[in-house]
Amino acid sequence: MPSQPRERRVAGPAAAGRRISMAGLGLDRGSDLPLYQQVAAHLRNQILDGRLQAGTRLAGSRTLAEELGCSRAIVLTAFDLLYSEGYLRSVPRGGVEVAAVAKSSGAALPVAEVGADGDWLSDAWQAVLETGYEFDLGSPFSPGAPDLSTFPFEVWSRMLRQSWANPPPSACIDMSPLGWTPLREATAEYLGAVRGLLCQPEEVAITSASSGALNLCSRMLLNPGDEVWVEEPGFIEARWSLKAAGARLVPVPVDDKGLVVEEGIRRAPNAKVAVVTPSHQFPLGVPMALERRQALLEWANRNGSWIIEDDYNSEFRHRGSMTASLKSLDRSGRVVYLGTFSKVMLPSLRMGYLVASPRFVDAFGRGRARVDVHPAGTAQLALARFLREGHLLRYIRRMRKVYAERQKAVIDAVEALMGNKVEIASLPAGLHLTAQFRPGLADRISDTDISRRSRGTGHFVQPLSQCYVGPADRQGLIIGYGRLPKEEAFGKLSAVAALFPA
Repeated sequence: MPSQPRERRVAGPAAAGRRISMAGLGLDRGSDLPLYQQVAAHLRNQILDGRLQAGTRLAGSRTLAEELGCSRAIVLTAFDLLYSEGYLRSVPRGGVEVAAVAKSSGAALPVAEVGADGDWLSDAWQAVLETGYEFDLGSPFSPGAPDLSTFPFEVWSRMLRQSWANPPPSACIDMSPLGWTPLREATAEYLGAVRGLLCQPEEVAITSASSGALNLCSRMLLNPGDEVWVEEPGFIEARWSLKAAGARLVPVPVDDKGLVVEEGIRRAPNAKVAVVTPSHQFPLGVPMALERRQALLEWANRNGSWIIEDDYNSEFRHRGSMTASLKSLDRSGRVVYLGTFSKVMLPSLRMGYLVASPRFVDAFGRGRARVDVHPAGTAQLALARFLREGHLLRYIRRMRKVYAERQKAVIDAVEALMGNKVEIASLPAGLHLTAQFRPGLADRISDTDISRRSRGTGHFVQPLSQCYVGPADRQGLIIGYGRLPKEEAFGKLSAVAALFPA
């Protein structure tokens, strides 16, 4: 057992009348922290607290070792550490004294002293945090969530093993910021087959899902204060990236033909960017009419503005012909097309793509190399093979039928359980639908109230009103069905229907 430490008067004129104390330091030989670090921490804390002031002469290493019941080598090693950190300095004739160190140097502030968020966060980041949003990824009604129970994990795991059994050196050292070249080629082929979007590999960049692409595009295109059209109601997650870039959001209403372009021009004719979901508007689900698409493109061409097209979930078309992408109508390179493999395959894959003019893609890649490098290469090799061998196409064709059946089951259940309270527009695609309140219902209850109470049922449903930048002129519930087996639709929706007033 070490002897009890005691206080000792320190030698030297600079320390006259002061004491150095090793009291309170009981060396713990069972700790993972080495003994020399325990000694150094004790002395460091006394220096930072002001108990050992600059110029205070320390007792010799032998004396301190005797007090602590440890070897002199431990004390000397602790001294060496404090020398290197600038807390101690040597003096003539082998003495050691405290260096001039500000009391707060290196000291960790208590959490309470950091202050409220607004005191230290940037204005743009504070705006992101202030955006209200309720969600529950575990809910069977989570919109956009795919069914994982039928995903071909055995095939996917084989792709991963084969790709990394003997990977090319270029995939292991420094992959292109635009993505693995074979994956860019396979993605271009995939988009031609699934979306009818004809593009070349040099027009494709692999991204960290569509949210990662939007984040980088926002930083690439926008200066703080630039105006951006956003759909009202719209995809709230997209607004986070725009706000983080310092954009000023201009909500543009959506009707049964999609974005009302004329209203956007009236509100912000010189907006720098418009962010739209033309094939399957989120959350209402309506496709943008051809005349609106043409008007949007004409506005962008005339003003030198950009259009960011988020084509989420368009692979899952349940009926009718496939809606052409806005990018396929673009003749002047003003549209940046975003898509994701995450919502088609696995949400945690975090892999997506953008399609744009070669000049845009080149600038995107050069900037990304400086701030984000590239998505994880591990999955890029496997995904390229997964696409090239046709596994994803087969999976999508199979899941189209599954999701169409689930959508019908949800529509039938909603109409049977709450058809007198809500109405559903025709939705030919996607993994969610929106049940909008019929006139008069919002006077009796709000969608946010039903959404909040739905948590208690274990079947959380997102409210439509949270998708608005300004005051909501519609209320309703956003009901996802990707993870909802058709046999369970009626039972789970019964719990939600019970929350409505009689």
